[in-house]
Amino acid sequence: MRLFFPQNIFSQLIIDNLPEHLRQAVVKSPSSLISTEINKDESVIGLLPTMDLIKHKDLYVSQSFGISFEGSLCNSYLYYESAKKDFSEAYLMGDVSSVEVLLCKILFSEMYDKSVEIKIAADEKSAAGKNYLLTGDGNFAGDRYVNGISFAEEMIDALSLPFVNYVFASKDRQLMENLNDQLYGIANSVYDQAEELNFHSAVSENAKTYIKDNISSFIIEFNDQDIEGINQMIRLPYYHGIINDIVELKFV
Repeated sequence: MRLFFPQNIFSQLIIDNLPEHLRQAVVKSPSSLISTEINKDESVIGLLPTMDLIKHKDLYVSQSFGISFEGSLCNSYLYYESAKKDFSEAYLMGDVSSVEVLLCKILFSEMYDKSVEIKIAADEKSAAGKNYLLTGDGNFAGDRYVNGISFAEEMIDALSLPFVNYVFASKDRQLMENLNDQLYGIANSVYDQAEELNFHSAVSENAKTYIKDNISSFIIEFNDQDIEGINQMIRLPYYHGIINDIVELKFV
């Protein structure tokens, strides 16, 4: 078995607290490639971007574990060029996945009642002076998040539900059930590690304190609200005419 994880401070906290035999199975990957790895091999479990489930509805999805946010702490932050927020395009940077591509367009449509063109920035220079969403640890390396707006908070406002960023999924039901059994109690270990400011990621000292102070809004063990958050998120593209059918997931 192999476990594919995205590369960010939140997934790293989970990896740090896995049982040893699971840590040895971890492979880090760009978020956008994880669902591909799952579909290539039935012995793979991935922590994949939630919106990938729209195109991979046959996967078995953990109803117990993943990454959800219930406050300002998040893996993605919006940065506006000016306070007016009157714009026709926005750039995505960092570890971009289907979550950012789909939900940014939908969110801007709902917030500003206009169609905003979403573009992928090749590098930081190409997004200079633009409105952009940055995903990943780049938000925390130089305290950039201080000037940003939490994407989680925006999505929570839109849905009145937690923002579920990543879910565990696999082609193999039994494999997914076994992982569920082995992850119980991991949240407490993660929170203890954060309380000690023990982060194995390149983030600033101020960011470490910010993450510690807000760690209770970083959810690993799901409840009914998180599951409803997943279901409502993956229905948004249907409501906005991006896909033709509502996706029904196979939770385990």
